[in-house]
Amino acid sequence: MAKKAKDSGFNPRGFIISGILLMLIFSLNIFMIGYVYNKTTENSSVISREMNCINSSNGMLNNIKTEVVEFVNGIGSQPGHIAAITAMFETIDLKLNEYLSIPGHNENALYRLKVAKEYINAYSSKLAEYRDERSRLIATGTQEEQIAFKNRLKDIYDQEIAPLQTASSEMLIASIQIATEAANERTMSSVRQVYFLMGVLVVLLIVFEAALFFFARYTKRSMEEIEHKNKQVQEASSKLSRSREKMEAAVQTNFLTGFKNRYSLEQDIGERLATEQFNIAAFDLDGFKSINDMYGYDFGDEYLVQIADRLKNDFAQSAEIYNITGNEFVFVFHREVSDSQAYRLVENIVSVMNAPYTIFNLTVQLTVSAAHYHYVAGDCLNVNSLLVKLDNVIRNAKRSGGGQILPVSDL
Repeated sequence: MAKKAKDSGFNPRGFIISGILLMLIFSLNIFMIGYVYNKTTENSSVISREMNCINSSNGMLNNIKTEVVEFVNGIGSQPGHIAAITAMFETIDLKLNEYLSIPGHNENALYRLKVAKEYINAYSSKLAEYRDERSRLIATGTQEEQIAFKNRLKDIYDQEIAPLQTASSEMLIASIQIATEAANERTMSSVRQVYFLMGVLVVLLIVFEAALFFFARYTKRSMEEIEHKNKQVQEASSKLSRSREKMEAAVQTNFLTGFKNRYSLEQDIGERLATEQFNIAAFDLDGFKSINDMYGYDFGDEYLVQIADRLKNDFAQSAEIYNITGNEFVFVFHREVSDSQAYRLVENIVSVMNAPYTIFNLTVQLTVSAAHYHYVAGDCLNVNSLLVKLDNVIRNAKRSGGGQILPVSDL
């Protein structure tokens, strides 16, 4: 048999070595593709957490501005404004500290966020200074001193407070922009790595298939081996395609509930704001923080997952559903849904979210504050201002005790 192989010119030793090397290359490339996919998924999770922290902080700054303006102009309960401002500054501090605890930040974005944090601390200190001054005057000051202080409030706001608020917001926005650009670059870098690995795989495949083809002329076995390698290439390409699809979905989706996130909402309706009218509603669980504080974040996460499953099953045919923050959901109703139908759906959504849920053998039930908005073309410049309107209405509902559905006023 050995003599016959020699006479035919077939070298089984070279064939075996080529086959082993080809398998090693395939295994290495498959391993690298899996590695790139895992890194991209990890980056997407970090990006989502960073954006959540920064956008939540910026949204709170806008809410604080509203509270301060109302306080300065004597609108609403003064103690209520002070309590709300204090609570929101505490939330901002928690969110920014959470952001700083995330590893692997872009240096420029991190620098601007730290500067923003300094401005926010100065902003908070300045407000606390005038809050204490107000308390002192109420306790010990004369009526003339109190009136004089009240008359100075607008000048104090314009000259000392507003510049700090503006600088804080601008630095946060700059941090958002830089972080977004860095995130896009990281994603594109991962995609380029995948394409590079595909190119290397194709080049090496061509080289080794040429070698295998030389040996395959003398034996049917060699031809079968080549077909086997081609099948492996197809499987590797299929895995790569699935990995790319998962990467794109991870950037646009809330990983806990599976709903689209705030960035998907901006992409989906941003261009519609100037030309279309539609019904949109936002829902926020009342007292959800107490659930996390009492039972832990795993319990709170499972609670949100169960609510999300019910919302998806019952309302996905009538609206596009977004999970823009931890316990806040936004519904953009389809065009064929009328105004009256939309309001009935809002009531049904509240009923579903109000229902009792059993988590880890414990039954919990929270009320829901909701804002319904019949949006008319041109009402808002961007998605952020639209969400601010919805969030302001929800905040008013919570101040009134929660568990209410309030419309967004056209005034």
